[in-house]
Formats: sequence, structure tokens, C-alpha cells
Amino acid sequence: MKYSAERIYVRFWNVDDASLLLDLQVRNRAEIENISASDREESFYSLEGQRSLIESWNKKKEEGNRYSFGIFLHTADELVGEISLFEIILGSTPKWIVGYVTDTLHQGKGYMSEALQCVLEFAKHETEITRIEAGAVPDNTGSIRVLQKAGFKENGSQPVPIQGTLKEHTMFAVDIL
Repeated sequence: MKYSAERIYVRFWNVDDASLLLDLQVRNRAEIENISASDREESFYSLEGQRSLIESWNKKKEEGNRYSFGIFLHTADELVGEISLFEIILGSTPKWIVGYVTDTLHQGKGYMSEALQCVLEFAKHETEITRIEAGAVPDNTGSIRVLQKAGFKENGSQPVPIQGTLKEHTMFAVDIL
């Protein structure tokens, strides 16, 4: 399954993509760890760690509670980022969250805006998701612009644990109709 935009396309990961994902993760490690709520052990940054990650994402895709995509340039099939929709349960309420990262070599070029539109189209046509939420630290203006451009509206703030420290995030949501 592939969704296309003007300059990029998104597609589900397969285990053969592990080396591409590893390169993205290693090259952008500091930035990713600075925004991610996930704690990562050193084994995560290995080829086997990325294979296991892709396998777990694909299992969750089959279960219908996570959809993870690579973002590739049409012109060179070059990986420029990763974007995922995942379901979390807060209390007894299920919520769909979108999370993404653009390779630092490709930031500020609008690729993530295109990718987010593709993923919203996927959610609308291929799932029963009706609302997607996202959070961004207030000084991450690029991410906030991506969300606003896609129609997400601000709906409060929430502390999110990042590397053992609670960081206030501005929260956004969009309804899929």
C-alpha cells in the first residue's frame, strides 16, 4: 500500500527496510530522543533492533492498533522520515496519536506536511479512525506548522515524559470525516 503526494510517498515498512530505518535513527538520534516519550536501550540502535521494531509495527498493523510508514522521495526513493498512527488507552478512553520525524537533512522542505496529508487520507479511507491527536513542545514551531496546515486545532496542553522529565506539550486534534 502506497499513498502519494507531489514530491513524496508513504508506504508501510518491511523488514528489508531495517538498514534504512537504522540509518535514519542513528543520524537523527539526539533529536529523536529529545522529543520521544520512548526510552531506548543501546540495542535499539542495531540492525536487529530495527528489524524487531519493524516486525512489531507490522504485528500491530495486523491487530489494527498501529500504522507506521516510511516517507520516501519520488525522485530517488530516498527515505526522508517516518510517520505513525498509534492507539493508546488513557483511562478507559482510546485515542489515536500521530507521531513523526523528518531526517534533519530534509527538514523545512514541506515533506512532512505532504506525508501527514497522505496518512490522514489513509486513516479516512482505510480505517475506522475518527479523530487523531498530536502534541508538540511549544518551541517546535516546524511541527506545529505541519499540524496546523493539516487542519489540526489546538486543544490544550499536557505534560509528556521525555527522557525522565515532564515536558509541557501543546496538544492538537483533527476530526476525520
